[in-house]
Amino acid sequence: CSSDLCCVSYIVNCARFCLGAMRVSFAAAVLGAVAAHEHLPLLLFGDDGPNPAGLGYAELPLDLSYSNVPLKLMEGKVPSYLNGTLYRGCPGAWPDGWWLDGLITLNAFKFSEGQVHYSMQWNMDQVYNGTKAKTPAPAPLDKGPVPGAMPHPANASWQTGVAFHQIQGIVVGSTGVSNVNSFDADTLMPLEMPFEYADDLGAPFLSPTHDQTIDGHVLSHLVTGMQKNSGGEPGYIVTSIKPGSRHRDVVARIEKPKESSPVKGFPSFQHMPLATSEHYIMVEAPCYYPDTATKVGNVDWTGWRSNILASGNVRLVSRSSGESIIYPLSYSVFAIHHINAYHDKASNEVVVDTIQLFPSEVPCSLAFKGTTMESYVKGWKKTGFGLSKSKLLRLRLPLDKPGQKVTPQELGSIRGMEFPTIRYDDHNGKPYKFMYACWVSGPDKPVFDALVKINVDTGDHISWKVEGHYPGEPIFVADPDGS
Repeated sequence: CSSDLCCVSYIVNCARFCLGAMRVSFAAAVLGAVAAHEHLPLLLFGDDGPNPAGLGYAELPLDLSYSNVPLKLMEGKVPSYLNGTLYRGCPGAWPDGWWLDGLITLNAFKFSEGQVHYSMQWNMDQVYNGTKAKTPAPAPLDKGPVPGAMPHPANASWQTGVAFHQIQGIVVGSTGVSNVNSFDADTLMPLEMPFEYADDLGAPFLSPTHDQTIDGHVLSHLVTGMQKNSGGEPGYIVTSIKPGSRHRDVVARIEKPKESSPVKGFPSFQHMPLATSEHYIMVEAPCYYPDTATKVGNVDWTGWRSNILASGNVRLVSRSSGESIIYPLSYSVFAIHHINAYHDKASNEVVVDTIQLFPSEVPCSLAFKGTTMESYVKGWKKTGFGLSKSKLLRLRLPLDKPGQKVTPQELGSIRGMEFPTIRYDDHNGKPYKFMYACWVSGPDKPVFDALVKINVDTGDHISWKVEGHYPGEPIFVADPDGS
């Protein structure tokens, strides 16, 4: 940690992509798409020649684990004030050949008194256990357990660990379904798979991978009625969990959101929402879930739906009343990871900062078809080129002009960022100045090879890079004696 770029990041020297591994940037998929979708052997050498980061995609033995292993520092030292555990989920095997269907390893880096100890366990969910036992996954049910739910048992467990948050002080891992899994913070062994909520909303539902924690409340939404045999109307159920509770209070029920899908009223796919003290914020791109009911742990990546005639919008859902305000965008913005949102009281605008991954004219249904392992491993030149094109955008939503069309504005001139983070505990949902992210330093790189700190007010940035190293997302840790 330096005074200029203070963060914690797992640095991989051609070994394994952790940290942001499953939170893939789909810009790569657009330009790195391949025709074949079957599971081919993973090679470090492909059509584009040797992949400089190829070892990061090597599969791990399904019985591998580590417990409290001291890590040797190659250079520098761990700041004495850095105490706590950094959790990261990382794919370690891809039974069906699709990048985002990977089995997940849970990784913990424990910092204490200038030392770092590492532990790793596989996420022992239903998909991992079935793969290890070579047991075929059960077929989907004839109907969902409750109207609008996915047609799978309510207690099904997915390969979670793409993102982490806490409920009642318990660490839970999540993916794109409502069934999160909890694990022991020290041993990484499973506690509840899936985690049991204290309400009657039922399960499992499609949902964002990332929740928002603000003022102690955990906010998210459920997506209903999008898969065959799920029943119920297409829509959203926005929820909030109070501090110390595991009950999901319903903030809003939004059926057939025509603003997202003008003809059919489909809810849009959203990997991540945003939130302020007043609003739950959804950036709705014209990208819609497949209607295919697949086996637990698999997604029909060729079945995603798009509407190239829709421009997209931002939906502000009042956390107090549940009412929505819709701000149409002058062009569609597809983002996986947003940066932050806050109320600018001086202008009375809600400011939404995000990362647009690929041009508006490219449908997500095309992008997702390129998320095969072969695309990432063998087609690394096209993948890296695609990753280098993402850009930062700011959307200003005037509260005194509800429904006004908004034109996104680019922040700065730097391109190729993903996995943005901020000083989350202090600034999530509030005004902020700096963001941190992974960065593709050039269009010839295979994947993110640098870290960057960006001033969102001026667009100025500084970066960190070591040749042959591929960092995961940076997590800011404040120096108690810093300025």
